[in-house]
Amino acid sequence: MKKKIMIVFVLFLTILLTSCSSKNIFTITIDENFNEYITLGTSADYPPYEYLVSSGNKIEVDGIDIKLAMEIAKSLGKNLKVINRNFDFLLEDLKAGKVDFVISGMNPTSERKKQVDFSKIYYEATHSILVHKDNLEKYENIDDLNYSNIKLGAQLGTTQADIIEAEFNNAQRILLNDVNDLIMQLIDKKLDAVILETPVASSFVKNNESIKLTNHTLYEEDDGEPSGSAVAVKKGNQELLNSVNEVIDKLINTNQMEEIINEYLTKEVVDENKLFSIKYVKLLFQGLLLTIILAILAVLFGSILGLLITTLRLSNNKVLVYISKFYVEVIRGTPLLVQVLLIYSFFNIPVILFLGIDLSSFIPGMLALLINSSAYVSEIFRGGILSIDKGQTEAGLSLGMTDKNVMRKIVLPQAIKNIIPSLGNEFISLIKETSIFMYLGVAELMYNASIIKAETYQIKQIYLITALLYLTLTLSTSKIMNYFEKKLGEKYAK
Repeated sequence: MKKKIMIVFVLFLTILLTSCSSKNIFTITIDENFNEYITLGTSADYPPYEYLVSSGNKIEVDGIDIKLAMEIAKSLGKNLKVINRNFDFLLEDLKAGKVDFVISGMNPTSERKKQVDFSKIYYEATHSILVHKDNLEKYENIDDLNYSNIKLGAQLGTTQADIIEAEFNNAQRILLNDVNDLIMQLIDKKLDAVILETPVASSFVKNNESIKLTNHTLYEEDDGEPSGSAVAVKKGNQELLNSVNEVIDKLINTNQMEEIINEYLTKEVVDENKLFSIKYVKLLFQGLLLTIILAILAVLFGSILGLLITTLRLSNNKVLVYISKFYVEVIRGTPLLVQVLLIYSFFNIPVILFLGIDLSSFIPGMLALLINSSAYVSEIFRGGILSIDKGQTEAGLSLGMTDKNVMRKIVLPQAIKNIIPSLGNEFISLIKETSIFMYLGVAELMYNASIIKAETYQIKQIYLITALLYLTLTLSTSKIMNYFEKKLGEKYAK
């Protein structure tokens, strides 16, 4: 009976995982006669360079950089595979060989040149200042932005962040990972101005009536040369670098690069569909299902690992006790996001699709989640076991039972009854912590919400809806755990 239940459970998870497949790998067929693929790494949250769009039942990636990548793939006689990852992971993926090249509106700074090789500049960058429409006259003079009480925003790790530090050192520098969040804070007047590359800034102005471009254009030089966007390849891959440079030269000399840029500068990115259209509701529902699956898997395997850690912690071997205690203290003493970043960096898992899930993203995220959960669950189990009167253990042993049978038949059943509320709280925490998968490109609730946010520009509304969905999940979980707690209480009261 137990085996049948397990088989049904596995099949159920398989079906759900397949229906909620990863949306961070995109295959673009350049020519059906091409048998090989070249893999591009990008961070698709930077319109018009690269961004995600929902088309029917599919999520697609589009933008200036994607068109350039298609031209590069075509010149090599290959089709294109695009991996969407958080900007911070791109160069690590390139160095690890998970992607062949990176195009993501990336500036070839001196620091980045130490890690990877860069092509020629395909778009010379200028940077613009965005302000709220009510403050357009207030900040007409660029010097007005260089006071200590002025808050200037830029995306974390970008050239614009360096510009603020170099040219507006008296202003407060606010750096965020997501450009959409910068725009939301600017609309709410929590930021006085935001600095973005001119095409990106123009794209946001076109789709938001509340923000305007100032007449200030900023430039930055690196090593005495104009800054701009370039293609990154792995150190020493001169053959690919030469091919990329040939494509860039051809596109620039024939004005095709300018045509591509102008096409996307005038292209409407924002979706006119309503926020509650069928495709967006479906996206949120798929993200919700995957969030539940991730939390279930984490708490299930985290509990198994946690119980093992508890067994070591309660053993008579001082070495095992010390190791398990050290493990718990380290895991509980470091943030989950840091653990994800470390595991992703150390585990060089190749990009493989399984049931529609990108394992190079899924496995590091799941490992971090269940390891983090196991540390907390082990302490919950330990507390539950220690809460059982030692006399019961002694009584069981006096009746001829082994230590294993006493633990399995007497101590653990009562301990589990006592720890149900704490396990419920851990499961609720895991539901919320699954949002870290968004950084890895796994299509859980927050990832899918970010797609809708980028398409509709209804940032506050989608955050509110997402919060309500998380609240619904956590309240439902709390009710379910209360039900099991009551049933177990009735069972042991008899």
